[in-house]
Parts: sequence; C-alpha cells; structure tokens
Amino acid sequence: MVERDYAAFIKSLMPEGHRNRDNQRPVSIWREKDRLRGFPEDTAVVIFRTRGCSWYRFSSCSMCGYFNDTSPTVTEEDLMRQVDYLANSLGGVSVLKVFTSGSFLDPMEVPPPVRQYFVDTVAAKLDKLLVESRTEYIREENLREIISSGVPTRVAIGLESSSDEVIRRSVNKGSSFRKFVDAALRARSLGLEVRTYLLLKPPMMDEESAVQDCIKSVQDAAPYSNDVSVNPMNIQRNTFVEFLYSRGLYRPPRLWSVARVLLSTRKSGTQVISYPTAGNKERGAHNDEDSRELLSLIYRCSLEQDFSALERYMERCPEKYWREIRMEASQLEQVDFRLLSSRVARSSVWL
Repeated sequence: MVERDYAAFIKSLMPEGHRNRDNQRPVSIWREKDRLRGFPEDTAVVIFRTRGCSWYRFSSCSMCGYFNDTSPTVTEEDLMRQVDYLANSLGGVSVLKVFTSGSFLDPMEVPPPVRQYFVDTVAAKLDKLLVESRTEYIREENLREIISSGVPTRVAIGLESSSDEVIRRSVNKGSSFRKFVDAALRARSLGLEVRTYLLLKPPMMDEESAVQDCIKSVQDAAPYSNDVSVNPMNIQRNTFVEFLYSRGLYRPPRLWSVARVLLSTRKSGTQVISYPTAGNKERGAHNDEDSRELLSLIYRCSLEQDFSALERYMERCPEKYWREIRMEASQLEQVDFRLLSSRVARSSVWL
C-alpha cells in the first residue's frame, strides 16, 4: 500500500518548523458557485486550521501542501472559536463546504466535542453541508453529530485514482480503491451522499496516460458517487510535485485535457464537474496560449451540467496540443521543455 522510500522522501520535503498562526481564525473563508443541491448557487467554503492530517505523521500525498497551513498548538477551544468566526461570516449563505488540512471526521484532528459545537452553532443556518475525510474516518461513530443534525450532507473523499498502482507509486495516498468503495458504501448506508475527488495528472505520469487514467477512474467511481470532481494538478509549496516542477520535470495538465475528461465522462452515470484551482496560470492547469475562455467554459458547463458549448469549443483544439502530449508520452522523464528552455534563456551569459 505504501512505497516506503518514496514516502520518506516526500516527508523530507515537508518543513520542520511552523510559523506563528492565529489559531482562532480559519485559514480562509470565501464564497464560490457549486451545485451541491443540483443547481448552481452561492456556496460558502471554510478551511479550518487544525493540527493537520493524520497521514502527515508518516508522510504526505505527493501533491498536497495543506500541511503548510497547520498549527501543532491548536486546541479544542481554538477550533470552537474558528467555528464562531465561521458562523458570523456566513451572511445568509445556507450551503457550506468544510475542509481542514486533513479530515473533518478524524477525531484526533477535529475532536467530537468540536464537531458537536459545530453542529450546535452552524447547523440551523444550513440547508446543505459537505465535509471532507479520508476513508478510514468515515465511520458511524465519527458521523454521529452530523447525522443527528438533520442537515443533508455530502462526504467528499479524495480517491485521486481508481488504480492502486497510481495511488501507491504516484500519489502516495496510503489508501486503495477497495477502501474507497467500502467508505462510500458505508456513507450511503448512513443516508449520506458522496463526492469523489480525482486527480488529473499525478506526478511521473505523462499527460495522455493521465487523461486515460482519469476517464477510467470516473467510470469506476461513478456507481459510488453522487458527483465526481476532476481536480487538475496545481503546484503547492514544499511538495514532491513542486520538487519536480522546480527542476523542469513536471508540467501541470493542459486545460484541453480537462475538457477531454469532462466530455468523455459526462454520460458516466453521475455528475462530473471540474473547478480548476489556479486555472490558466503557470502552477495550475494551463495551455501554452491564454485560455480564459476555455477555463470559463469548464466552470460554466460543470455548474450547468450542459457540455454542448464545451464540445463545440473543443473543435478549436490545435494540432500542437496533440503533438506535445505525444512527445511527452515518448519521454522517459516528463520534462517541461518550454519551462526548461525559458530558464536556460534567462540564465545564458553572452560574451
């Protein structure tokens, strides 16, 4: 389930010290559009500052930099004050997505008294809730407070890929597809919905292979998911992916590839969405050319679940895209030639 040397190297990239934090305020709160109730609407998003994911004690996922926002000194009282801050920030929005640097359902990260305080303080304001968790914490005893609140809830699970080889050798998730299936079925048996997160273009995988892996993963996850969110890679600090990227050995996926996955899986039996983080930027999914229109279409079609406009736009997909991903697939190492050449040009000394 784990490649120990790989996991140890990823762990070595994580910073030892922690900066001073305001433990009584969430990392961030914002609003965005989502369709948790089956239609696009304003949705509040909060990231609580916690001690961090339990997986951090051993290693980390190869792309995850959320440990940068943790604080080892966070107390239960601090977490309750963060809940208060959230409650005062909702401003009438009744749909909420809750994230931490790990799992909201992990009793060591978010203790049961804090989850109960969250329910007592916020539940009456909500019509829909999403919480994220690793598979091992999706258990009835960890969901008791949320179920008793009566708020319709969707549990988000980061599967990343349905391939155990990709999960182990690329993502370093410390999990498996079987664990995902068991957790999703358990959540549904308790009356909860499931959102599945998939990662487009994990490290050490060429883009065409990554597209095909993501398409297959959507199809594999669909029977267990109310919706599937395709998350194209974005480069986060102090991660293995950043280690590769900074050396010109990794390129984030193209937005053309995101569109291909959505169009190939729109009839998979579940809703498929993608809201690319850092889209059209160097450290997120981007094409070589400015692609704001394509990014906007990916968002809009995901929200409306009507992909006809995206299908028409894909007719513009240039031959250059297909040529580049074919070349990438032929390389032993996944080199970002454009990034490397630009760095060489900037560093050249002319005599």
